[in-house]
Amino acid sequence: MEKKIRITLPKKIAEILENDTEEFFIKKNTLLNYIYAEKIKEDRRKKNLYTYKEETSIIQFNLNKKNLEGYYNYLEENNIQNESEFFREILIEYASQSKKKRECFLFREIVERINHSIKEKKIIRIVFRDEKKIEVEPYLIESSKLEVMNYLFCYNLRESKWRNYKIKYIKSIYIKNLSFKLRDKKFVDKMKDNFDPFISFGQYIEIKLTMVGQKMFNEIETNRPQVIKIDGDKYILECSQEKAKRYFSFFLDEVEVLEPQDLRAWFKEKYKKAWIKYQE
Repeated sequence: MEKKIRITLPKKIAEILENDTEEFFIKKNTLLNYIYAEKIKEDRRKKNLYTYKEETSIIQFNLNKKNLEGYYNYLEENNIQNESEFFREILIEYASQSKKKRECFLFREIVERINHSIKEKKIIRIVFRDEKKIEVEPYLIESSKLEVMNYLFCYNLRESKWRNYKIKYIKSIYIKNLSFKLRDKKFVDKMKDNFDPFISFGQYIEIKLTMVGQKMFNEIETNRPQVIKIDGDKYILECSQEKAKRYFSFFLDEVEVLEPQDLRAWFKEKYKKAWIKYQE
């Protein structure tokens, strides 16, 4: 038998919980049961840490059978007399963390298995949500300074390439009984010091920016490439092609890609297709 829990929360906290169900592919009932199950393992003596005076929302969910087993004993042992207040506290505590920390909390088992394999230098097999399977040498779990997600930085053995994979897309981790040796300590240390989800180190592009484009470049920080050289309106940047496609797509006609030619051709084709659509 399940128990229905009904809680009044600050509206922005309820919105964070709702967004996390979509962002991290988890049902609301599963998310809230997981938060409860993990939080009761921690020290709950700190109370009333958060005070909000604003618009509220009501959420409700069913405490599942597993969590219900010791639920009333836990309330009695911790002298919890107001169930709604207790759940409001732990949910506000969860939602008040950064998105990166919430992700690590929700994917704790996967993160712990990856960290163990990194420490022991063991090859892992990754199964993604789309059932794709790969084997990699794991090196880091990192996040960029301005992005709000976590990545596994690793060496893909099939592709023989350095790769970053978003933690939220990983379904399971299998640690193989195969050890690996550090491939490139200098490169790994560089990723530690200045993590780049697009692994742009040693890759360069040349662009030309209008005055408006230069202003946009100075203002848009997320995924902004590192400047190597500026000569008037021409910029040489350390930037992978995937990063350039993501970052400069916002610039439209305020940027012209000069080099490399295949990246220039990609933007040219995209703009051509867009132009055709606007002729309809």
